[in-house]
Amino acid sequence: MWSFNLLLFWDENECLDTTTCPAYATCTNTLESYYCTCKRGFLSSNGLTHFRGPGVACEDIDECSQNPPPCGPHSVCRNLLGRYKCSCVPGFSSPTGNDWVLGMPGRFSCTDVDECADPGICPEHATCRNSPGSYSCVCNPGFESSSGNTNIQGPGETCEDVDECARNSTLCGLSSVCINILGRYNCSCLPGFFSPAVWTPEKPEDFRCVDIDECLHMCPSNATCTNTPGSYFCTCSPGFAPSNGQLSFTGQEVECRDVDECSQDPSPCGPNSVCTNVLGSYGCSCPGGFEPNPEGSLNFSCKRIPFKCKEDVIPNNEWVQLCQVGGAVEPEYGSFCALLNTTFGVLDDACGNRTATVSLKNTVESFASVLEQTSTWSNFTKEETSALATVVLESVKSTTLAAFLKPSANASQTVRTERLEIESKIIKEECTEENVTFHFKAKGDTMEIGCSTIEESESRGTIGVAFASFSGMESLLDDSFFQDHGTPSANSQRKLKSRVVQGIMTGAKKAGFSEPVIYTLENTEPKQEFERPICVSWDTDAEGGRWMPSGCVVLEASETHTVCSCYQMVNLAIIMASRELTRDFSLYIISHVGVITSLVCLVLAIATFLLCRAIRNQNTYLHLNLCICLFLAKTLFIVGVDKTDNQMGCAIIAGFLHYLFLACFFWMLVEAVMLFLMVRNLKVVNYFSSRNIKMWYLCAFGYGLPVLVVAVSASVQPKGYGMHNRCWLNLEAGFIWSFLGPVCTIITINSILLTWTLCVLRQKLSSVNAEVSTLKDTRCGKNTGDGLPGRSNPALSPRLQGCYCPLSPPLLKRLKALSYFQICYEATFGESRCLQEPTLKPLHSLIHRSRILPAPELFGKQEFLLQMLSSSSVFCSSSF
Repeated sequence: MWSFNLLLFWDENECLDTTTCPAYATCTNTLESYYCTCKRGFLSSNGLTHFRGPGVACEDIDECSQNPPPCGPHSVCRNLLGRYKCSCVPGFSSPTGNDWVLGMPGRFSCTDVDECADPGICPEHATCRNSPGSYSCVCNPGFESSSGNTNIQGPGETCEDVDECARNSTLCGLSSVCINILGRYNCSCLPGFFSPAVWTPEKPEDFRCVDIDECLHMCPSNATCTNTPGSYFCTCSPGFAPSNGQLSFTGQEVECRDVDECSQDPSPCGPNSVCTNVLGSYGCSCPGGFEPNPEGSLNFSCKRIPFKCKEDVIPNNEWVQLCQVGGAVEPEYGSFCALLNTTFGVLDDACGNRTATVSLKNTVESFASVLEQTSTWSNFTKEETSALATVVLESVKSTTLAAFLKPSANASQTVRTERLEIESKIIKEECTEENVTFHFKAKGDTMEIGCSTIEESESRGTIGVAFASFSGMESLLDDSFFQDHGTPSANSQRKLKSRVVQGIMTGAKKAGFSEPVIYTLENTEPKQEFERPICVSWDTDAEGGRWMPSGCVVLEASETHTVCSCYQMVNLAIIMASRELTRDFSLYIISHVGVITSLVCLVLAIATFLLCRAIRNQNTYLHLNLCICLFLAKTLFIVGVDKTDNQMGCAIIAGFLHYLFLACFFWMLVEAVMLFLMVRNLKVVNYFSSRNIKMWYLCAFGYGLPVLVVAVSASVQPKGYGMHNRCWLNLEAGFIWSFLGPVCTIITINSILLTWTLCVLRQKLSSVNAEVSTLKDTRCGKNTGDGLPGRSNPALSPRLQGCYCPLSPPLLKRLKALSYFQICYEATFGESRCLQEPTLKPLHSLIHRSRILPAPELFGKQEFLLQMLSSSSVFCSSSF
């Protein structure tokens, strides 16, 4: 036991040897042994905590690579030999401070450093925002950094004020003002606007500027206030004008004064109206004879009452004024005034109440009672009769038109009395078809009127047409009331031979229609052969009433009836002129005898040209065509110029006369040109170049061009052919120039060619030999043949007649001396027309027997001389 203990006591301590354990290890001695343990921060190479023996080493442990890291978050670990060192990253700190090494006192842990605790860390007008390990500075609202960055750090950065008003002009909304303040802005409303809510940065959307309505108490009386965005203005009410002269104003010292609209020019009431000024306005009314026009423009206007009333019938007539109600009437005018006032009484009933229905039957019977007193009419003077007749005619027309305003159930009605008969018709749907003509009849007289004429009448509302015939008035209004300033009454005997008729139609237009109104009047006495009917109308403006030429055309005149074509609605009658057509009876007889004598001579001339082969050549063919045209024209003239009974037949006769007389003048032009061509080619041997012109070319010119002229004239004015007294061209509207125009042109051309030809003849004939000169002296000097100064030849006389026949009767009827001279000239020279060409043949033979000149040259001169003698007078005839 004691030995054992002794052994324990004497155990060897291996740890005394410093090399027993490796470096960085601690040796621990044990009983009979030892073991080594690596120090903190080291680990044995064999991985054992206790080890012994060689070969084992203590290796450093890298604590910083451990997970989690030994230093904790937001720190930096640095490994050291056998230990490690901890430091906090920037922005963090540890209570132990940085570079803490294991074994040092305290526990190392990194916590965030609050940089914002330093008040100077950020610039002015900025807010510091701390973040883990760092911080940032943000400019306050209304500021921005100088660098433009949102988050800023460090020195040199500043926060500058932002001008929000300059950057956004609509920041405060419409009608507002933006005011910039340091770091913010303020909004206010413009003058004239307000906002229900005050502007605050927290709720800028509540701020809204609305207009202030200043028109509550800002304008004077009789003015209208107009509110505008932010302001207002005043305008005077219609009928008032501002005292300062400005249309719009804002001052309360301005007054609105009444305007006298009726003093303006033109009047605001329009034509035919009466203006009455009232405060702030005016009133319009219609004078007598007018009524308001419901179909007028926006302004008030008056239209004439569709019929005349008392004050409109021959106003200011002294005879009517004598009978005014309330005035003293002299006994000698008692009967006249009684009839006049009776007539006016019927008219006043129609004019007094225009809304009531006018009975056409009652009015006709009332007027008939006035017309029946013919014995009383016969005691009146001419002026009284014309005045009373005008009043009756106009009153019948007015009451008939008044009856159309509110017509009865019957669309058509006829009222018959012994003195007056009226047929009236209401036009409804009849004019929807084309070419519809209405026929009216009263006492044997008729009227025809087409729908086109009714449509042109400008009727509004009810459209009505009436026809009236007055029996017995023709004896009262005889031919002594006829006035024709163109023909003195002493030169003619006239007589009224028809009843007085009247065409009545609604509408403002009474004349100038495009289609005629046809009146057929029954003759009260048979028409005599030499009587010429004249359509006359009663003119109320001429001395209270007179018969005047109506401008109507007589279409047809028979023994029992006369047809007048009028382009107007008139009071019509027929006057027969019995002496006007026969006042120059001697001239009529001489004219017919002369024309007949001329026709006989023309027949002989035509026979001579056709049967005498010895004189047949191109010139004789020209003469032949001219004579044929003249013969046909004169024959048609003497047979048909007075056939005016049928209008269509008369127009056809006038058309043929137009053509035939034009053909005569065109053949004259052909002869003139042919003669000029012969004279122009006189200097050459083969001078008859004009003979090379083919005859059908000349016929196409002589007959074709007149056809063209007539066709164009008829298409331009179809109604230009035929007059009421002659079948010739109508002298109105210049239609006669369709004949005179070509004739004057041909006369001008022939005159020029005549002058030219005579100049050439004077030069060329001076070189002809003595025999030819002797022949010319014989023909021209003795004035017994057919030379230039001698009598007419077949080329001359027909041309003179071409002017006589169509022009003398209508145009020269007043120039009696000239008419007698022309007829005698025609008759005298017409007898020798068939003798000229045969008499030239002996001269031709005589010249051929002459041998003074060489045969070829002489032949040319001889032939030309004969042609010249046969045709030279064409120029003189055309010029006449």
